[in-house]
Amino acid sequence: MAKNNKKSEYKNRGFIAVNNPEAPWNYVEAYKSLRTNLSFVSLDKQYRKLLVTSSIPKEGKTGLALNLAISLAESKHRVLLLDCDLRKPMLHKYLGIQHNIGLTNLATGERIESLIQEIPQANIHFIDAGVTPPNPVELLGSSLIHDAIDYLQTQYDYLIFDTPPVGIVTDAAVLSMVTDGVIFVIRQRLAAMDQIKLAKANLEAVNADIIGAILNDYDVSGTTKKGGYYYNYSTYGYKYKY
Repeated sequence: MAKNNKKSEYKNRGFIAVNNPEAPWNYVEAYKSLRTNLSFVSLDKQYRKLLVTSSIPKEGKTGLALNLAISLAESKHRVLLLDCDLRKPMLHKYLGIQHNIGLTNLATGERIESLIQEIPQANIHFIDAGVTPPNPVELLGSSLIHDAIDYLQTQYDYLIFDTPPVGIVTDAAVLSMVTDGVIFVIRQRLAAMDQIKLAKANLEAVNADIIGAILNDYDVSGTTKKGGYYYNYSTYGYKYKY
């Protein structure tokens, strides 16, 4: 297991759940509430492999995946965060670590154990995406990845997968077939309703278990209208910018 000894310089805009004095208490509490609700959802089924995606880019899925992992770790769970956005990985930037080895190295014979990095400040472990491959969706659907996930779930309480927007590419839909549940991130006033419906349909086409939707950048003043679409969801609202 590789250990990251370099002190990470966390981006204040991304790290809400740990060591961020600029994050208002209600944002931290929102992640604690999400963590609690996940435990209620898990009463009938164990949701230990959680995939995070969105309809389109810039909806906040990466920040949510990161802070959810941190929040779960604060409850004494052993958590592994995986950057499965092999096309445009971002988690290494939030964590302030080198982007040189990751999931794609499985294709060159690296063992999965050698790809795990420790993030001691957040009390989580992390696997980077690695160098962008020519065939991201094929790699994510391969036995290499599936066998690695089978092994990792024996070592951790939770696996959190950050994936590309499912309304743009099929990567998340393919990976959802080997995870327990999908958390769908929607940024208010960004994704149009037809884009949200298409993304949801892409997940349902592979029988993905969508366990919940997170409304990001929520306008607490009430219903918002944009481009002919109305948004009035009664779920979590995060106005913190990712």
